[in-house]
Amino acid sequence: MGRVLFIALTGIFGAALLHIVIVLAIPAYADRDVWTKIQALGPTEFFHRLPTGRPGGLTSANPFVRSAVCRFDIGEAPVRITASGLTHYWSLAIFDRYANEKYSMNDRTATDRKLDMAIVTTLQMISYRKNLPEFLEDAVLVEFPVTTGYLVLSTVAPDASWDGIAGDFLKSAQCQSVDS
Repeated sequence: MGRVLFIALTGIFGAALLHIVIVLAIPAYADRDVWTKIQALGPTEFFHRLPTGRPGGLTSANPFVRSAVCRFDIGEAPVRITASGLTHYWSLAIFDRYANEKYSMNDRTATDRKLDMAIVTTLQMISYRKNLPEFLEDAVLVEFPVTTGYLVLSTVAPDASWDGIAGDFLKSAQCQSVDS
């Protein structure tokens, strides 16, 4: 009986100690989330290129992928994302501030392989269904459940000769508020 009591008390003490350590460690890790790192890159509604191969921080782990990230806020107005130019492949993923992917597409699913998209709130989507502006007629409208988030635009450079093409594609990318 004494042995069972000792094991039970040891387990309870160990669990309490583990919980105390976790609670005390939370502040040290609280500012290491993706949203905080993206905010540190610079202004909203602007594509920030991500470095490749550098450990830590926001990087592209694949040496053949070139990426850029844009943080947005659609509370006041929708955000339109466009990019042009020749590229081997591109993909776009939209995330909420907690890094949950909400929408993705690539050049194989886009009309004429062109990137033209608008991210809108539910109320903005209702308004656009009634009267869609002419400049958004060819854009893919994505209804986003919250007002803030970020998107990652990636392209592939299969070899060094494609670096300039991939870079030009990412430089052409726009992430801007739409004036209705």
